Amino acid sequence: MTGMFKPANGGRRRRASMDLATRIAALCLILSSPCLAAPPGDATARVEKLADGVYVILHDDATEAWPHGNTGVVIGENGVLVVDSCYLPSRARGDIALIRKLTDRPVRWLVYTHWHFDHNNGGIAYRDAFPGVSIVSERETARFIEINGIWWSRMQSVPGSSHLQEIQKLEQQLSQGRDEKGASLTAETRRGLEKHLQQRRNEAAELASLKIVTPDLLFDHELALTVGRRRVELRDRGRGNSPHDVTIYLPEDRVLFTGDLVVQSPVPYTGNSWPVTWVGVLDEVESIPVRALVPGHGPVMRDHTYTRQVRTLLEASNTRVEAKIREGKTLEQIQDEVTLDDVRRAVPPWNGPDLDEDWRKTVRNLVERSWRGVRGQG
Repeated sequence: MTGMFKPANGGRRRRASMDLATRIAALCLILSSPCLAAPPGDATARVEKLADGVYVILHDDATEAWPHGNTGVVIGENGVLVVDSCYLPSRARGDIALIRKLTDRPVRWLVYTHWHFDHNNGGIAYRDAFPGVSIVSERETARFIEINGIWWSRMQSVPGSSHLQEIQKLEQQLSQGRDEKGASLTAETRRGLEKHLQQRRNEAAELASLKIVTPDLLFDHELALTVGRRRVELRDRGRGNSPHDVTIYLPEDRVLFTGDLVVQSPVPYTGNSWPVTWVGVLDEVESIPVRALVPGHGPVMRDHTYTRQVRTLLEASNTRVEAKIREGKTLEQIQDEVTLDDVRRAVPPWNGPDLDEDWRKTVRNLVERSWRGVRGQG
């Protein structure tokens, strides 16, 4: 009888088959679980996970001339902390919709890295969605946000403004079927112009009705916030890309938000900056251990390689400009002679013929700021 039934081998095979089926079913259940689902996104933004409960929202540009800053999201048991709020309120509302796909907890803190309005014009969207939100900034930055936001929205909304002139130019090109050089529009060029025109119209409408929200939780030098079980460290680094550049650091996760101290978009932003002191700020930043570094614009980085490349650019500008000053050269002569092309060649994202004009403007701005800083004028 035992030879007829063979329970030992047959039973083992059946149990092994059932165990495999059980494991496959469990794996399918895990993979379909919301906690492991791909981070959300929409037509012009993508969410990237940095650590458990920590994300960044990366955006397409608002227009061909203006970007949205990167937005950080830190989720805790007691609420959500957001870093920066984009250039336009409509994009900030889109970010809020993405955040609500990550958590149903309210945004309790909106932290600003610096005053530039491509990082904070969207503040009104957070105040409308979360009336109790604390909007956090370095003390002096709060005033810069308020006055510059008002200036920008009003200046660009008056007849004859550069924004409205650009809209008229695009409308004329589309109606005449010719580009700026008089060449007939291809189907691809027309689609590009139509996209830019719609973006510009949306931008003009939002700037005309923009409501500036001034930060109400102000700090000097440093501030530590507790988001759930996380410590979030805010530190004013002083003059770098702006008068007060604040970094936001999560020491347990080693996630660092730098604001525009570090930008790869694809070249750094140098206008109205302080390259002499910026070098020292980046030297400090490089000492911070990171698993994820979120620049003000551009992709997430995993170490300080790019931070050092930006610092090398600033150091080269300061050094070479000082040498030219000592030769008695004028600013215009120095801007013509200091191109920093050798520094550019060492950084792949900065290269390519389509970036030549951006690079030229970036370096001329940087040289002018080095020229002022080296001489103690800014």
